[in-house]
Amino acid sequence: MQKRNKVNKPKLYIVGHGAIGLLFAQLLHTAFDIKLIVRSKTKNLAHITVAALDQSVETFSLETVTIDEIDSIDNLFIPTKSYQVANVLAQLQNKIRSDAIVILSHNGMPNLTAINQALATQNLFFLTTSMAALKHADFAIAHTGFGASFIGALNANTEKTPTIEHLLTAIPNITIEQNINALLWQKLIINIAINPLTAVHQVKNGALIAPQYASEIIGLINEAVFIANKEGVEISLSSALDSAYRVMRATSQNYSSMNRDVFKQQQSEIDSICGYIHKKGVEYCYSTPFNSRFLALIQDGTP
Repeated sequence: MQKRNKVNKPKLYIVGHGAIGLLFAQLLHTAFDIKLIVRSKTKNLAHITVAALDQSVETFSLETVTIDEIDSIDNLFIPTKSYQVANVLAQLQNKIRSDAIVILSHNGMPNLTAINQALATQNLFFLTTSMAALKHADFAIAHTGFGASFIGALNANTEKTPTIEHLLTAIPNITIEQNINALLWQKLIINIAINPLTAVHQVKNGALIAPQYASEIIGLINEAVFIANKEGVEISLSSALDSAYRVMRATSQNYSSMNRDVFKQQQSEIDSICGYIHKKGVEYCYSTPFNSRFLALIQDGTP
């Protein structure tokens, strides 16, 4: 009976085994037949361990596959770094069915032009979440923070499909967002408020609530709000600040992904966060000293 139920589940491929990818795998593995796409493997099954906030531990197994082992993909979740998306799509492009559901989830502003060129007919979604997880080993994470999740369509030919219905049932506190552009800007502004500061100062998210960071937070957000308004997205400075501080409090004990990237001396997503505002500022002949400064600091590896 268990095998028959598994066969009836929709198949979902998840790229990699980062912290957020594994967290969503935990939430979705009872609703989907999940395959983890890995670069290389020694075993066909990955044993995933998730430590919950209440100290309970769940362990479950998922099949791992390499790109060469995939015939076709109906449902694809890409919870990678922003700078990895183009490469992932290039490698998987011939595997993704023309009517597939593709869900992106990363920090920063996605390169929508490149994505839509790569996947012109597929149903594209973007998922953003305030949930947090910390990776301890290849397939072991701690779920470190709850929060709301939002999913919105990236292209006009997307409708509410059975796959999305499954997601809405399996993921707690998730909402469909009809205005994807507003969703992306709201997420970007929260990233701008939290990620560069926590990376440069090497502090947890909650530390930013302290008054000593207020002027930098206001400066970073004010520049982003100006650009958002220029792009036709109506966001006020006060509402943007409220959202940023709400996320700081909800994830107070978490390290941002950029904090960990800088700590580990790995590539960060600064180009698609502060770098996006810097680039747009140049286009609009608008000075962005706060975002430009943090872009330079993190690109240069300055602590």
